[in-house]
Amino acid sequence: MIKRALMGAAAVFVVACNSGPPPGSATNTVGGADVVSTAQAPMAKRTTSLSLDWGKKAQAGQVAIADVITYSGPKITITAPDGWQLIRDDSTPTTRQSLYWHAIQANDPSTSTWNFSVPVDAQGAIVLLSNVAAGTPVDMSNVQTGNGGAVKSLPMTTTVDGNLILIFAATDFSNAPLQAQTPGDMTAVVAQEKKPNQYWILATWQSQTGATEDTDFEFPQLFHWVAAQVAIKHGSH
Repeated sequence: MIKRALMGAAAVFVVACNSGPPPGSATNTVGGADVVSTAQAPMAKRTTSLSLDWGKKAQAGQVAIADVITYSGPKITITAPDGWQLIRDDSTPTTRQSLYWHAIQANDPSTSTWNFSVPVDAQGAIVLLSNVAAGTPVDMSNVQTGNGGAVKSLPMTTTVDGNLILIFAATDFSNAPLQAQTPGDMTAVVAQEKKPNQYWILATWQSQTGATEDTDFEFPQLFHWVAAQVAIKHGSH
C-alpha cells in the first residue's frame, strides 16, 4: 500500500536554483527517505552535454537522483559523470529518460555533466534525498511507455517497508501547455508543465512492503511519453 502523503510542489526552472517542499507539506510518518531539494536545467537545443547542479544544501551521505531527458534522433551514447550509477534508461521513438543516482561525498562538486555522442535537445532535473540506504538506494523500478493517451506508470512489488516512491514522467509535447492532472494521492516535486516538452517527478511514501499503486495523469498526451517508478530504500535513521 502507498501511504497517501502529499509532499508539496517544488518546481525550479534554472540550474543551481534549489527548493525543498514548501511549509505545510505532509510529514514523512513511515521513516522513509526525505526530499531535501530539487533543481532543474532548462531545455538546451542541439547540445552535446547537460549539467545539473544540486546546489548548496547537499551534505555527505545524502543521495542525488538525476533525471536526464533527451529528444529526437537515434539513440545516442550518454556518458555519465564519474560516480553516477544508472538506475534505468528508457526510450520511445522521440523521448528518452535516463535516471541515475549518486552518493554524495565530502568535497564533491555540486555540478555534474552528462555528455552526448551527438547533439540532441536535452533538459533535466536533480532531486536531493536524505535518509537513504547507503550503497544500495534503489529497491525496485519499472517503466511504461506510450504514444498518446493518458500518461500512466505501472505498479511494482517492493521488498522493504517505508520506501519513498518516485514517479518520473516525460513527454515530447512541445506546443501550447497541455497540463496533466496528477494523481490525487501524490504531488509533484518537479513539474515542468510549460513548453517545451513537459515532464514531472512525483513522490509519495509506501507504508509497507508490497505492490505500489499505478499512477494515471488523466489528461491525455498527444504524442510519446515515458513513465517510470523508482522505489528508494530508507537509511538506518
